[in-house]
Amino acid sequence: MKKYLEVTIHILIWGVAYFLILNNVNTISDFRNGKGPFWLAVLFGFLMNQIIFYSTAFFIVPRFLRLKKITLLIITLISAFVLINLFESFIDYYWLVGFFSSESESYMSYVRYNAMNSFFILLLGLSYALIKSWIQSERLKRVLYEEKLTTEMAFLKSQINPHFLFNVLNSFYAKALKNDVPELADGIAKLAELMRYMVYETNEDKVALEKEIYHLKKFIQVYQLRIAEDDDVFINFTVKGAIENVQISPMLLIPFVENAIKHGIDTKTKSVINISLEVTKNSVSYKVTNTMHQTAFGLKDNASGFGLDNLKKRLAILYPNAHRIETKVEKGYFISLLTLQID
Repeated sequence: MKKYLEVTIHILIWGVAYFLILNNVNTISDFRNGKGPFWLAVLFGFLMNQIIFYSTAFFIVPRFLRLKKITLLIITLISAFVLINLFESFIDYYWLVGFFSSESESYMSYVRYNAMNSFFILLLGLSYALIKSWIQSERLKRVLYEEKLTTEMAFLKSQINPHFLFNVLNSFYAKALKNDVPELADGIAKLAELMRYMVYETNEDKVALEKEIYHLKKFIQVYQLRIAEDDDVFINFTVKGAIENVQISPMLLIPFVENAIKHGIDTKTKSVINISLEVTKNSVSYKVTNTMHQTAFGLKDNASGFGLDNLKKRLAILYPNAHRIETKVEKGYFISLLTLQID
């Protein structure tokens, strides 16, 4: 509803402006006296100012602000401003006023006149975009704050003291070593490390991608303890690109693998999960593919603290207009794709 209201307000403002121009008391007489091209130039200039305003407010500024490329933003604004003004002045001088008028104004006089008007419109567009970006940022902060309060309250209501759980796991770890069961001890240690990461280290807005990958591997290793050696189950994980110094929001990778395990593992038949992650200059691409079965053995629904639906909501808040998530079925495989734009 708010979106339609904004569109309606813009239509009304520009509509009133055009109405005032076209119904100016001197317009009709000016056309009759041979000054029609002047008013055509006015309308054309008004149209060009609209182009400057909307390209600035809705395309150039939001795009480069999102990418945090301020220098490129300034260069683009200046370039667009100069090109549009040169084009508008060319049309005025050679096609409209200059062609029909005997006045000897120079081409540069048109450039100066159009530049003054357009610069004011450019500032309006820039101010509009910055104010709108600030409002959206404040709204996002409020949503995140409310989400955080809700999550913390739910956690406080349902949590068992993590220290108690870690102490129990440490006890199990010690008993496994005492009874010479190194594989069980190793699994308990990995589970404890994964739990410690989930409980304590995911409260930050961003974590190192290396750390997220490390704990994703721990998650896979903990699950593989449930798979017997003779089960025909394969989980493959490949990483490409420079993952160093890349930051992402925590707990974005595990839900895809959790979903693949839940729906893609059947110990009675061959099951394959392929996980690939690639880092390029401006993005992180993540793909999880799993076989599909009529019946699946894996994590139970009520044991899963995450889901792709919840993840989509998180991404909409954490990466607005900076992510793409897609799921599809192809040749008996369920495929999940995630692309994140990074700084």
